[in-house]
Amino acid sequence: MINRVQLIDVLKGIAVLLMIQVHIVELFATDVIFNSFLGKLLLFFGGAPVAPLFIIIMGYFLGATKKNTVDLIKKGLRIFCLGMILNIALNFNLIISVFKGLLHVNLLPYIFGIDILIFAGFSVVIIALFKQQLQKNLVITFVCIIIFAGLGNLLIQNIPTNTILKYISAIFIGSTYWSYFPIFPWLAYPLAGFLFYQIEQKYKFTGLELTKTKLLFALLFLCLLIFTSKYAISISSNLQAYYHHGLLFFLWVIIFLSIYIYFANQVNNLIKNNSIINYFKWLGKHVTVVYIIQWVLIGNIGTEIYKTITSPIQLLMCFLAILLISTGLTYLGLLLIAKFKNQRL
Repeated sequence: MINRVQLIDVLKGIAVLLMIQVHIVELFATDVIFNSFLGKLLLFFGGAPVAPLFIIIMGYFLGATKKNTVDLIKKGLRIFCLGMILNIALNFNLIISVFKGLLHVNLLPYIFGIDILIFAGFSVVIIALFKQQLQKNLVITFVCIIIFAGLGNLLIQNIPTNTILKYISAIFIGSTYWSYFPIFPWLAYPLAGFLFYQIEQKYKFTGLELTKTKLLFALLFLCLLIFTSKYAISISSNLQAYYHHGLLFFLWVIIFLSIYIYFANQVNNLIKNNSIINYFKWLGKHVTVVYIIQWVLIGNIGTEIYKTITSPIQLLMCFLAILLISTGLTYLGLLLIAKFKNQRL
């Protein structure tokens, strides 16, 4: 196995590209493109290799960290607060337009939308509170994974009539349209990463570099794509089904990502110092900053051109522009921070 941190950075860097394109498709593309085969394919690529991957990696590091419960809870709360600030920042143009009377929409679902950072904050707190129990018994972790994944699409009909309870329940069961990453089923993913770390510490995986193993994984991946791609695309391209999926799709994602990560490892072993790989690593290392910048850009632009782009070429140009600006602003920010630190020394 290669340096695990390097592999994870590469995976996160690739996920950043897929994430930006799927956000652009969701907010910029007309329904004609969105519902076309191309649109569904782009949504598929923005599914399993993006949010589930990010969250599994987070769970893996929660299993590996030596931080105590209090420090982890503080970290979770910081992530939650960052998510709330991002909700306001990416919808700032919308908020201004509503206050000016140009648009007439309810702002609360946008401000309190359960996006991935808010979910991640709650997940860190929950896992921190029960980490010791989960570490002592892998069976408990496994059972929790099945419960959270299994109930993901079974609880969405339970919508409270009370307005305040609606926004609280959205955190847990995805009962409203602004609940994109509810605890059920999404907590199953960081728990899966947490479980993998625990298993990795107890057991040695041998034979992964053998030619026979590589051929077996290739055959499994091919069969998975041939026999289940229609099902996976149908879930990934239906946002309601994707955000509130059940156990079957969760299991598909775990199998898909296991094989995907295995082959990403093989490729990364072969071309460690390639400039493209290094760019992916850089993106992955600074994923949070890039994530925030791209969402602020896409969210505020989306208020002006929501679902109006009719050309795939125009979508590609938007993708390249957002990627270039996000990369440039992140790089510039890092330079300014480094310069500030040097001046203080």
